[in-house]
Amino acid sequence: MRSEDQRDALPKPVLPDVAAARAIGPEAAVEARWEGIVLSWEWLQQDIGHGPGSCHDGLVRLLKAARAEPRLGRLFPWTSHHDLHFSLSTSSPWTAAGVPFAVPLDGGGYQVRGQGGAGVLGTPATPEEAVALLVDHLPPDLGPVFNHPADEPR
Repeated sequence: MRSEDQRDALPKPVLPDVAAARAIGPEAAVEARWEGIVLSWEWLQQDIGHGPGSCHDGLVRLLKAARAEPRLGRLFPWTSHHDLHFSLSTSSPWTAAGVPFAVPLDGGGYQVRGQGGAGVLGTPATPEEAVALLVDHLPPDLGPVFNHPADEPR
C-alpha cells in the first residue's frame, strides 16, 4: 500500500463529463463512461498499489478487454464491488436486459454470472475468455442504448 505522501504525488485523472456527453446522445455517453471508468480504476489500482493478481488488476484488464469488444463496448459499463456490469440505459436505474456480468477473482481468473447473479456461466482464466463468455450469453434481441427521458436536454 502506498503511503499518504505517495498518494499526494499521484494526481487523480481528469475524467470525461458523462452528463455533457449524454446531451450529445447515448453513444457519446457510453464512450465517455468507458474512458472514465478505465481511467478511474487504473488510477485507483496505482494509488493503492495493488499489482498483478489483485481484484483491481483483474478489473482493469477486464475493462480494457470488454471495451475492445464491439458488442460490449457499445453498452454502458458500471462497476459494483469490483464486478463489471452493463446497461442499455446511460444512467440509473440501470437496464441490464438479460446481459451477464463478470467478477475478477482474487489470485486471477474471473467468474461470469447471469443477470442478477443468476447462476455461474463459467470461470474463465483470462479477461479475453471472460469477454468471449459474456458475448456468448448476450441476449440476441438486445436493443439500443438510450438516455432516460429525465437525462435528455430540454
